[in-house]
Amino acid sequence: MLGIFNAIAADPPVPSPMGRRKPPPPPGLPIDEHIFIAMIIAVLFGIYIIYSFKLKTETLI
Repeated sequence: MLGIFNAIAADPPVPSPMGRRKPPPPPGLPIDEHIFIAMIIAVLFGIYIIYSFKLKTETLI
């Protein structure tokens, strides 16, 4: 309860003397540039994992 009271009763932040700063620019990496290639690689990797798992379970029996 006292922690909430201290947060509400705190002084407002003092603005910086340089004024408002602009946020940094976003990185120059587009997210969806090669999404189809990534999806194909993911599907092929999934098929590889499933096949290798089935191959391991068949040899153990």
